[in-house]
Amino acid sequence: MTILITSGATREPIDDVRFLSNVSTGGTGAKIAEALASRGHAVTVLRGEGAVIPRDVAEVSTFGSTADLQQQLTAQLGTGRFDVVIQCAAVSDYRPDTVTDGKLTSYADELTIRLVPTPKLLPTLKTLAPAGRAPLVVGFKLTSGADEAGRAAAVARLFAAGTVDAVIQNDLREMATEGDARPFRAYLAGSPRPEPLAGLEALIDWLDTTLAPTAKNR
Repeated sequence: MTILITSGATREPIDDVRFLSNVSTGGTGAKIAEALASRGHAVTVLRGEGAVIPRDVAEVSTFGSTADLQQQLTAQLGTGRFDVVIQCAAVSDYRPDTVTDGKLTSYADELTIRLVPTPKLLPTLKTLAPAGRAPLVVGFKLTSGADEAGRAAAVARLFAAGTVDAVIQNDLREMATEGDARPFRAYLAGSPRPEPLAGLEALIDWLDTTLAPTAKNR
């Protein structure tokens, strides 16, 4: 398979030195990229600034903001060479509506920043490829303290547009307590129940064995 993986957090600038971001380190995406590359797949990684750099992956580029990631995805997917996109990046939902030129003062009694939504990238990925070359798309959904119904609802929203083939769901509180053995749930479009996966190695095995046959038959 020829695979494009995004990892790490976007950074939405406030001024020349400040930005809004999130807690994603890019570690999961980096490990997935390393493992799939070691299994003989051709892997390209787009990683957020400051995210973990995958080892032994030939093609690695860095993105900053959501707009920057969108531009790089458009360029990469426009080549039509990818069988699979694994959107592991934690993309900001909001950005400041204006970016200050220079540096905001450090002495103001109060600052107000107005946030506006960023574009949703996951539903657009198939449309960025040439006709007949739309990749399989795997999205990630992180919840925090959600019960089973809440997790299922969050995943269902990603499937609703019909542009995602699989969703990997995990929960922030489980990540904090389980470490590398944290559980994942793998959902396939049209399947009634997720497949529970015990840890990152199980997730990598699932991605490899589940996606490769489908990608070959596209």
